[in-house]
Amino acid sequence: MKTNHIYVGDNVETLKTLPDESVDMCITSPPYYNLRDYKNDDQLGSEPTVTDFVDGLIEVFSEIHRVMKPTGSCWVNIGDTYSDKKLLQVPSRFEIAMSDAGWSLRNEIIWNKPNPQPISSKDRFWSNHEKIFWFVKKTKGYYFDREPIKVPQAEVSVRRMFSNNNLSKRKDAGATEKEGFSLSSGSQDKHYAKMRESLDIDKDFDYDELVASGKCPSRPMFSVWDISTTSYKGAHFAVYPPELIERPILSTCPPNGIVIDPFMGSGTTAVVAKNNGRQYIGCELNSEYAELAEKRIKESVVSTLKDYYKEGE
Repeated sequence: MKTNHIYVGDNVETLKTLPDESVDMCITSPPYYNLRDYKNDDQLGSEPTVTDFVDGLIEVFSEIHRVMKPTGSCWVNIGDTYSDKKLLQVPSRFEIAMSDAGWSLRNEIIWNKPNPQPISSKDRFWSNHEKIFWFVKKTKGYYFDREPIKVPQAEVSVRRMFSNNNLSKRKDAGATEKEGFSLSSGSQDKHYAKMRESLDIDKDFDYDELVASGKCPSRPMFSVWDISTTSYKGAHFAVYPPELIERPILSTCPPNGIVIDPFMGSGTTAVVAKNNGRQYIGCELNSEYAELAEKRIKESVVSTLKDYYKEGE
């Protein structure tokens, strides 16, 4: 099995050549259904029905399931399509089909786009989000590192540790279970006390200084991600935002692990994987896209992502 390589051709046939349980993670964005021409007669997305389209995707991800290690994860960004003024519910159909194929859904991420493309429709709300599904091969023992995706707690949450509204004081004031508080153990008081002790700060702390010091209490990211679409200066189309790929790679692929993208496109997955100390395997049906991806990967050796991306309008 050759890593750090993009295979040009049919992804199912390519995947069949890979050994069982040989990759750590998959992240990809399949073609939209009946929405865009990717300049290949055998492309997914041009099937006569949405059911045929989903069946074609499951054929790909059944092979991904086979080559995935038991500790592995599969992330799929998939958009929806309208037909005769009706949403075809592509993400929902795909999610159910993946579960039936043996994958376990761990999270549903909402990718909120602050800079969505305008649409011509005047009789419905404009869409500015897509779904990203995080599937795991096994519900126990899958690789997950929460450290890279931790973010500081909001200021109001940190200050709550020093508030006069903590549990014991509400209890002393006559609060009851009916008011929605659990008064049995004072566990929240103990939790706040431990956090105050670990922080070693005064109640009049400066929040910005606390965050800058790295001592601010943290939490995992929420499941709604606000990430703008981006463009690559070497292509005429919008590409996968690097940040959208970086979060899953850092949290669910071990260092030097192998990331596979069966719909490599312009190569963003490979660039992000390489820049974060992971190996990659790509499959791409369109040879022109594969050449573009190889060019971007070579460029990434001597530059950072920011040099090759610009904020979308």
